[in-house]
Amino acid sequence: MTPPRTRPSPSPAETPATPAAEPTVEPAPIAGRARAIALFAVLVGLLLDLLDIVIVNVALPTIQEDIGATSSNMQWMVGGYALAFATMLVTGGRLGDIYGRKRIFIIGMIGFATASLIAGIADNPEQLILARFFQGGMGALMVPQVLSILQVMYPPAERGRAFAGLSVVFAVGTVAGPIVGALLTAVNVANLTWRTVFLVNIPIAVVCLLITAKLVPESKGKSAQRLDVAGAALVGIGMLLLVFPLITGPEQGWPAWTLVSLAASVVTFAVLVAVQRRRTESPLIPMSLFSHRSFRGGLAVSLLFMSGVMPFFLVNTLYLQFGQGFSVIKAGLIGIMWGFAVPLFTAISARRITPKIGRLGLQLGLTMLIASMVILITVINQIDAANPWALAPGLVLGGAGMGMTFAPLLTYTLNDVPLDSAGAASGVFNTVQQMGAAIGIALSSMVFFIALAVQSSAVGDDLRNTVRDELTARGVPVATAESAADDARSCLTERIKAANPIADLDVCRAVSSQSGADVADRHDELQFTANRTAYQEATVRALVYQIVVFALAIAASFLLPRRVEHRG
Repeated sequence: MTPPRTRPSPSPAETPATPAAEPTVEPAPIAGRARAIALFAVLVGLLLDLLDIVIVNVALPTIQEDIGATSSNMQWMVGGYALAFATMLVTGGRLGDIYGRKRIFIIGMIGFATASLIAGIADNPEQLILARFFQGGMGALMVPQVLSILQVMYPPAERGRAFAGLSVVFAVGTVAGPIVGALLTAVNVANLTWRTVFLVNIPIAVVCLLITAKLVPESKGKSAQRLDVAGAALVGIGMLLLVFPLITGPEQGWPAWTLVSLAASVVTFAVLVAVQRRRTESPLIPMSLFSHRSFRGGLAVSLLFMSGVMPFFLVNTLYLQFGQGFSVIKAGLIGIMWGFAVPLFTAISARRITPKIGRLGLQLGLTMLIASMVILITVINQIDAANPWALAPGLVLGGAGMGMTFAPLLTYTLNDVPLDSAGAASGVFNTVQQMGAAIGIALSSMVFFIALAVQSSAVGDDLRNTVRDELTARGVPVATAESAADDARSCLTERIKAANPIADLDVCRAVSSQSGADVADRHDELQFTANRTAYQEATVRALVYQIVVFALAIAASFLLPRRVEHRG
């Protein structure tokens, strides 16, 4: 979707549509069970996209072993999808306005299934990377249509229910991806191992296609006549210049070209705004959208909300798997506590809270997210060996805050958007969310790994001193104890760099060879404790970043009107 500027002076062709404006193609009447089934089909399409953004992460070690992927290959198996998805979202949304949202959704779903098949039968890393790029591009055709179709199928007063379902799918896709990936890989159906994470998409896509073709009404935008190629090119170039360095920069140490690229993205988006202001016929992004206070404010909050929420899942995974030594499945199951609270509080927010207190409900959700981060920081600082019950209050409260925030945020952002521009608005909304996620993950990762490097040095010094003192107390010669202690420190540093706290490295084996096999277990215990301490401190610093971002989101929420006024 997978979360702000000066008000333009719209040209006559961009003048906001009246609330009664209807799309050129009148949607076929749909209600009751048929509408619920249609909603299910398009939301499952969204779920496939959300799962495939993260599901491959779990399978990377198996992929590396099976087809000989390098670390660079693996980076692009993940980043290629995100890059293609982000660069095409706005264009995908506008194509739905022009050629029909149902039609483009179906094309995207067919392409997504085809890309999944290519990925599932890939024989080498290059084939898999190309398939992931193709899959991301097809996802960008599908996802913007979901919001547009929901706006067509549900009148404003009923959209809260649909958006609640959307929030549930968003939470499930984000939290369940690693678990599903781990289970599919571990079960090893028909000896396919990692290939099942892609091939499982195909039968699900077929079912969704059949339902969509039969039940989902078609709709188009009234003023969208043809694609604004110049606008599409500028959006694509701008997102490429923004997302590419955010994907590659952290691993390469942020070389100068990444900073130049980020600056160039700002210039490109400024040119895009200027071009769109002047365009009077079928612009890619109707600038009249930004005349709506709810849309402008919603985008600002979405950018910050996604910059805080999405990095949390990464940080939590690093803490549980690499800091606490949990398996992928165990770490994922702990994350379910967050995911369980999201749909529950989404429903409560949509039906009980937001209709009564409006914007304050969204602000309450963001405040709950801040409180959850504070609770988790307290638990991490006070309990070395984390357990699910200790983490549960913070995770449940965080999931509740996410549910309280996401559904009203959708409602506010898209409430005043005319159906005529639903595709473009959905594309912009999803693109801003992708920008927020990419920026947030990059910044949070930078905070986390800088803190981890600092802490690994300090913890490594403590580990060195402990190993030296214990070996000396055992009667090991001083020179040998010093050498073994230096190796113990190097072992910790190299394992943290490799993101593998139990890596079997030469420098780690050297400790036992110098001090005797009888101290090997004690050395492993000290290594685990030191690694855990370093990850604890790094996680706390990253969670502080999340608190700051959520606080900024609360400040941005005052740009929203106090209440949603349903039109039509």
